[in-house]
Amino acid sequence: MVFKVKPKAATPAALIKDGTYRATVSNLKQFANTYGERIGFEFTIKGGQFDGERVMRSTAPQLSKQSKLAEVIEGILGRELTDKELQGGFDLEDLIDKECNILVLQSKSKAGAVYSNVERVFSA
Repeated sequence: MVFKVKPKAATPAALIKDGTYRATVSNLKQFANTYGERIGFEFTIKGGQFDGERVMRSTAPQLSKQSKLAEVIEGILGRELTDKELQGGFDLEDLIDKECNILVLQSKSKAGAVYSNVERVFSA
């Protein structure tokens, strides 16, 4: 009997050049990875060479004034979250289809794969 193994085929990721792009929030996902529970913000680039390409930014699901989650929400909204929003919670579904600008930079995963990372989100 032959029991042949092969290396895992690399999945080519759509690499988006470092830069700032206009985008819309196109989807939200909840998932878990090596960092624990995460909220994934999917952004679809509007216009230019990468029109229609999607990139993601994830954060921990805890909302506080200094959290990365608050930083992303405030970037999309173009304003700081109110104390009421911070204390009472914020409905992330309200962010779907909102326009914003994203800063994309190449990053390397723990496994060594290079991917396009949304480093920063700010208002359109």
